[in-house]
Amino acid sequence: MKKIAALLMVVMMVYGLTAGALTLDADFYWEPEAPTDMEGVHFFDNSTGDVVAWVWYFGDGSSSTEQNPVHQYQDNGTYTVRLVIFDSSDNMDYVEKNITVFNVPPVAVAGENITSNDLLVMFNGNMSYDVDGTIVNWTWLFGDGNAGFGETLNHTYGAEGIYTVNLTVFDNDGANDTDAITALVDITPPETNYSIEGERAWYNDTVTVNLSATDNLAGVNATWYRIDNGNWTQYEGNITITQEGPHTIFFYSTDVAGNMEDEHNITVNIDYTPPETTYDINATYGKNGWINEVARITLAATDNLSGVNTTWYKIDDGDWQKYEGKFNLSANGVHVIHFYSIDHAGNAEDEQNFTLKIDKNAPTVSITTPEKGYIYIFNRRILPTIFGNTIIIGKCTLAADADDTTSGIDYVEFMLNGEILWKDYAAPYEIQAPQNILLSSNKLKVIAHDKAGHLTETDELAYIKIF
Repeated sequence: MKKIAALLMVVMMVYGLTAGALTLDADFYWEPEAPTDMEGVHFFDNSTGDVVAWVWYFGDGSSSTEQNPVHQYQDNGTYTVRLVIFDSSDNMDYVEKNITVFNVPPVAVAGENITSNDLLVMFNGNMSYDVDGTIVNWTWLFGDGNAGFGETLNHTYGAEGIYTVNLTVFDNDGANDTDAITALVDITPPETNYSIEGERAWYNDTVTVNLSATDNLAGVNATWYRIDNGNWTQYEGNITITQEGPHTIFFYSTDVAGNMEDEHNITVNIDYTPPETTYDINATYGKNGWINEVARITLAATDNLSGVNTTWYKIDDGDWQKYEGKFNLSANGVHVIHFYSIDHAGNAEDEQNFTLKIDKNAPTVSITTPEKGYIYIFNRRILPTIFGNTIIIGKCTLAADADDTTSGIDYVEFMLNGEILWKDYAAPYEIQAPQNILLSSNKLKVIAHDKAGHLTETDELAYIKIF
């Protein structure tokens, strides 16, 4: 202790001799040089002298004591920025400079090009925006000699045609922007017919469907179809149906002007394939796909024709079991559920599987350094203290042990005096204890988080830090 006190006195004497040796001269600059009110302005201290403290006044009622702060102004304008500096002898100097913050103009967004099969067309400019203010006016020119005002509005055209529509927006600072779109107005749809060779109620072979569309005005643009609940597909030639079961073919056509005819459909029935089985997991999930309670698993099979006979499943490498209803799985670990179904015709679907990850247990965690009731000097444990206090002198590494045998440790948090000091994502879990000018009283707590979302906290460990 005597050696440490003597060392402190030497440092203070050297600091006292050098303090005040340099003349204070406050100065600063900022980047970017011409900021907007949507940018953070980085102020840089360019002062000379033995500066130990900085006080910034940004001219908008905000301030900072950082040496090189970043500040964002909430509105455009010119602001007087003052930097006040102090040396170790409480000498002071300051400088003031004016910074101009510029407005960001609005952006007009008239939306996508519009194709309408109605003379009444709705226009929507609500995607227009002003990042640093508000839009106060929307002016529309509809391309037919008429104008309108408002964020969204309807306009009725007198005839079919193609119109260029302009939207101009103005913000609260007087800036403006213009966007243009095309409105195509056409109200006559095409017509589509189908043909099937040897048309009948059920087929036991591949079925080919031909679609043919005509349009009296703009001409056919595209014909679209989908089979059952599948995706809509553009028709490029004959449609071939090979899968067993009853199928509904939906179709319609659009013309070049964008008119869409009413949807039509026909039914094609083909017979022969296996059932399909889906699964559902009812569980409470933590993080990273881990289940932290019991998983309740439901299997559901369907067959369009002969119907489902049985469904089978097995867990990991266990025996196959007949599915009789919802079953539970609660064992910790990663599990693979295999399953398939058989219909009354004897068709067996291909085996399927899905993976479950279950972790019901929280991790373990303990503080290993410092140990309660000991004195540490420069990262070495010396001896126990008389009254059970924990004392750290000089540099010391705070360390903890954490373990989770199932999902594994995600990260470990070191909490010092109620605030996060450090997050460690890999062992060894440790962090250098903050150093103080003289003496401080601290409370350390460590929290371990596993990858399933569980967490465990240690008790708070109080220690006294010297230097």
